Amino acid sequence: MPCEIIENEEGLITVKISGLLKREELARAENAAIEAMGSARNIKFLVLVENFQGWDSKSEWGDVSFQWQYDEKIEKVAIVGEAKWQDLTEAFVGKGLRSVDIRYFKPSETAIARTWIKQSGGGLK
Repeated sequence: MPCEIIENEEGLITVKISGLLKREELARAENAAIEAMGSARNIKFLVLVENFQGWDSKSEWGDVSFQWQYDEKIEKVAIVGEAKWQDLTEAFVGKGLRSVDIRYFKPSETAIARTWIKQSGGGLK
């Protein structure tokens, strides 16, 4: 599955994304995340992007309702992926436009991403 929650533990939801991402797959993962978050606050997301091929150009990507409805519950997001996807991924997730602290890490920095995401607040740079 190109987009799925692979772990949900102690306020940290880990998502794996691979292949060509389609909007309906992302919507399923968002719905699973909503259920996983429950009434908790200060949720953190670790997004592992592996063998990514981009976003399906036939999908409608204008729906940002998940962000608008749930950002107040999300403390921060760590994204681990190839450097070539960084700019597009940060634009896709609205980095700089949201109150959520979002950081991008290369695969060689996965351990750093895991340390950063587990800390309270902004933590490491």
